[in-house]
Amino acid sequence: MVLEYLVKQNRPFSAQDVTTNLNIDLGKSSIANILEKLAVDNRIIEKTYGKQKIYMALQSIDTKNIKTNLRDLDEKIVVSKSELNRIVQENLSMEAKLKSHGDQVPVKELEKRIEDIQIEIKDLEQRLSNLKSKNTKVITKEERNKADKDLEKYSKKLRSLRRIGKEMIETILENSNVKKKDLIEDLCIVLD
Repeated sequence: MVLEYLVKQNRPFSAQDVTTNLNIDLGKSSIANILEKLAVDNRIIEKTYGKQKIYMALQSIDTKNIKTNLRDLDEKIVVSKSELNRIVQENLSMEAKLKSHGDQVPVKELEKRIEDIQIEIKDLEQRLSNLKSKNTKVITKEERNKADKDLEKYSKKLRSLRRIGKEMIETILENSNVKKKDLIEDLCIVLD
């Protein structure tokens, strides 16, 4: 019964472990005597670690089957390696194809761009025809430059006035208990 247990569990046990796990009416000393007798008969292996003795079942080794199994495994490894190499090469070629096609724009996207450009051309042509048909006054380059300079000058002035206005509002708000929204509404200030 003890030998069967060791073979079935197939791992090392001390005499105390065997006694505890078997739950039979034999004591620890009886189990230890049985284990030592089995070790003397070479039916199990006994190892001593300090004062502790460990017992384990003998492993039956069939070298003929092991060699056959190893040979089969080696063949599987070779086949797997060749398959892996084939897949790696296939992957590399697909990545190269993908990179070569990566810079190309899909046809649908090109068609959409053409459509957008045609719409923009029609819009510009419409604007041009409107300008030509309404007897619009054409200005000279000097007049345009003067208008641009005036626009820039007035824009700077507007920014300056806005900054001054904001500073005035902030100063008023610092010295009063009025909310900014209420002050702007009371003074009828239009912010844009």
